[in-house]
Amino acid sequence: MKTRVNTKMCIMIAMLIALLSLNGFSRDDQKPTITKSFDLTQPGTLNASSSGGGVVVKTHDQEKVVIQAFVRKRNKLLSPSDPMLDEVLETFNLDFSKRGSVINAIVERKSRMNFWNNVGISLTIIVPSEMSCDVSSSGGGLKISGVEGMHEFSSSGGGVQLENVTGTTAAKSSGGSVKATNQNGDIRLSSSGGGVTVNDAHGSVYARSSGGSVHLNNINGDVDASSSGGGVSVTGIAAYVKAKSSGGSVRVDISNLTKELYLVSSGGGINAVIQNGDGLGLDLDLRADRVNIELQKFSGKSEKNKVKGTMNNGGIPVYMHASGGNVKVQFGD
Repeated sequence: MKTRVNTKMCIMIAMLIALLSLNGFSRDDQKPTITKSFDLTQPGTLNASSSGGGVVVKTHDQEKVVIQAFVRKRNKLLSPSDPMLDEVLETFNLDFSKRGSVINAIVERKSRMNFWNNVGISLTIIVPSEMSCDVSSSGGGLKISGVEGMHEFSSSGGGVQLENVTGTTAAKSSGGSVKATNQNGDIRLSSSGGGVTVNDAHGSVYARSSGGSVHLNNINGDVDASSSGGGVSVTGIAAYVKAKSSGGSVRVDISNLTKELYLVSSGGGINAVIQNGDGLGLDLDLRADRVNIELQKFSGKSEKNKVKGTMNNGGIPVYMHASGGNVKVQFGD
C-alpha cells in the first residue's frame, strides 16, 4: 500500500514539474519558434494576453515591436520546422497583429482540457521604451521592464515582476507575489497569491496582499498599504502613510511627514520612526498593550496603554492602534 501511495505521489510531482516548466519563461539563449515584427514609429500600446504560458516584455532602441513565441510540447522547445508544431498550434488561437498604433499579442487555448496535454506557448515581446502596456496571463507569470506609459498587468498563473517601469501602473496577481523595482510614477499593486514588494519608487504607492507580507522600501510618495497575510513595512520619504496589518506587525521609518500617519495592527505590534518628528506639531492617538514614546511639549493624557493629546501644539494626525502587541514611537535625528 505504501509503495502504491509513493508511486502516485511521484507521478503527481512529475506532472506538476512538467506543467510548471511549461509556464516558465524562455531563456535568453533559446531561439523562438515563431517571430513576428511590426514597425512602430510613434508611441504605441501593447495588448498582450496568454493562457499558454508566461509573458516577458522588454525594450530596445528600435522603432519596431518584435513578438517571439516559444512553443513547447512535453517540455521540449519546438523549432519552426518541427513536425509536431502544427499539431500544437491547432490547440491555440493566436493573434499577432497591428491595428494603428496598437500591437496585439494574444495566445488563447481553445479548450481548458488542453492544459493537461503538456503543451504551452510563452511570449517574449520586445518594444520601444515609449509603450503603454495591457498585459495579462492565466498560464504563467509576467516580467516587465523598461516601458513608459499607462500600464495594467495581471496574472492568475504566476507572479508579476516589474523593473524600471515609468508611468501610472496597476499590477495584480492571484498566482504569486508582486514585485516592483525602480518604479517612476503612481503604482497600485495587489496579490492574493503572495506578498507585495516595492524597492525604490517615486510616486504614490497603493499595496494590498492577502497572501503574504507587504514591504515598501525607499518610497518617495504617499503610501496606502495593508496585509491580511503578513506584516507591513514602509521606509522612505512620505507626507502621508496608511498601513494596516491583520497578519503581523507594522514597521515604519519615514521622513517629511506633513499630512497623516495612520497605523493599525491586529496581528502584532507597531514600531514607528518619524525622522525629525520631535519638532513636528502632532495630534497623537496611540493605543496598545503598552505605548512607548518620549513626549515633548505634550498636552493631553498619557497612560501605560494609551496616549492622547498634542505635541508642539498639534497639527499632523498620528493614529496608532495595536491589538496584538505594543506601540513604540521614536523620533530620528
